[in-house]
Formats: sequence, C-alpha cells, structure tokens
Amino acid sequence: MSECDIGASGLRELTLRELTERLCTEEPMEIWQLRTGSLAHRAGSYGQYFTTWDFANAILRDYAMNMYQWLRVAADETLPVEQVMTVLRTVDPIYSTYLGYSGFETLARSAERLLARDDHDRASLVAGLAELTGYLNRLTAWSHHHFPWHLGGERYRYPDDGVVAPPCAYAPTAGGVTPVGRASRQVQVRLEWEPIGLSVVGVLETDLNEQLCREFLEAMPFTVLQDHAVVSGESMYAWTPLVSLAPTPVTERICDAPAGRLRYSQATGNKLVVQYGPANETLRVPVLGSVVAENLNALRKVGPSVWESTFRSKEPVWLTVTAA
Repeated sequence: MSECDIGASGLRELTLRELTERLCTEEPMEIWQLRTGSLAHRAGSYGQYFTTWDFANAILRDYAMNMYQWLRVAADETLPVEQVMTVLRTVDPIYSTYLGYSGFETLARSAERLLARDDHDRASLVAGLAELTGYLNRLTAWSHHHFPWHLGGERYRYPDDGVVAPPCAYAPTAGGVTPVGRASRQVQVRLEWEPIGLSVVGVLETDLNEQLCREFLEAMPFTVLQDHAVVSGESMYAWTPLVSLAPTPVTERICDAPAGRLRYSQATGNKLVVQYGPANETLRVPVLGSVVAENLNALRKVGPSVWESTFRSKEPVWLTVTAA
C-alpha cells in the first residue's frame, strides 16, 4: 500500500506510472482506508463511513470513464489545445476535488498539477491524460472489487415469480452489422484464472478491430484482478494495463452476444470482457473474438467463482492473459 520505494538514495516517491504498474496486483492504500474506516479526517455524516465509500466508489468510476473521453477529445487534432484545457479546468475539479476529500490525495494532486500547466502542446497533454486515465482505471478496478455489493443482495431482489423478463425498452440505434466469425486473420490467446485453476483459449479476430487487437496483443502478457459485472448479467471484466484510443468499427450489443464472446470496452475503463452466459445490457462494445467452443464448459465454471469473489468473499481471482 506504500506510494514510496526505498532505494540506494533513500526514500523515493513513485511516479504515477510506477504506481499504476504496482496497483495491477496490489490494493491501493486509498481503497483500504475507505473500506476499513481508516480515513484520518473521518469523512462521513453522523459517525458512519458507508456513505463516503458509496459516493467515492460511484464518483471514481464516473471520473475514470469521463477522463477517457477527455483523452479522446484532447487527441482530436481539429480541436485547439487551449479549448480542451478550458473544458478540463471547468469539469475536472468536480471529480478530483471530491475524491481528494475522500482520501485519493495522489489522484487529486496529479490532476491539479496537470491542469495547472500552461505549456501543454497536444502530445504532452495526451500523454498526461493517458497516464492519469491508466491510474484511475487501476483505482476503479480495486474499488469495484472491494465494494460490499452483497449488502443489498438479499433485500433488494426481483420477485421470484417465474416471469421471464422482456428485453429493455431502450436500445441504442447507432452501430452497424457485426461480421463476427468471418475474420480471415485469427490469433489465439490463453486466459488463466488463479486460484480457480482453470484456463480457456480465446481466438482474436484481428481484422475486425485491427488496431485494437494489435495494441491488446502488444500489452500481453499481463496479470490483473478479475471481477464480475454486477448489472449486465453473466459477464466478467478485468481492467487491463492498456489505454487504447484505437478506432473500433465493429461493435456488438451485449445482449446480442453469445456465451464465450470476448469484448474490449475502452469507454468503461479499458476492460477485457468475457461473457459466459446470458446478459441483457444494451450497450454496444467493441468485439475482440470468442472463446473456443470446446472450452465453454470450463468458462461456465469460472463465472460463478468470480461472482462469489466480487459479490461476497472478496478473495482475489487473478486473470493472466498470454499467447496460446
């Protein structure tokens, strides 16, 4: 949980990039403080801290997703850097200042330093925002994992009346036909889950979202915390070490995807998404490929174990992605 290293020259503060790399496999100090009620200034009304944790969890995820969109805006060469900075300086403090109050001091100070600079060119601004986005994604991954979702799991349930739920009344109109399964260039990867002790082989259809697949393959191998969706259905996701701005012409609605679909959600945290059963969310997400048919039974065993990890036990499940 430390943000410093002890080297030959003594105590040294980690750079944001170094800290982000460490947090792939180490819980952030700020998340530990939130979930154990260890904030020194005891943020929260009437002596309790659940509301502080609840607000911080929601705002952190919202901030991370918006930061990624601001990164995309900053990379748009049709927009003057000065205008981008004006927007960032207007909206960012709503998130970063509140999260600083919630204990995320490194995050708040990093955002403040980035926005205080008047000498940004486009390259330096994009690099700074990408670094901050990567750090936010790691904080969000741990926040999602440790949040006590189970507290509402018994009380707030739909009636067990045998009614088959209809599709959501709202569905996005954007998006085209998804030619999944007709790719001419395919690359196999292996997904392994520990301590579950199961692995599957996935096939990336590399000519669907070509640049995204290339960046994903270049980021391998990696090991990250595996978590479960808490709204979509039978779907798992893991925040990767990658922050990708790649174009994604081929997308698919989550509710239309078959078991075994591999997706990559840039907009919600740069997550590798593995669907193992029915899901009902209508969001469209870029397609990577699919788990091979002969491994679907193993995948269906992984899903409930990850749900237990995310929803109740909080014992980490680690996903390692390598070449097959």
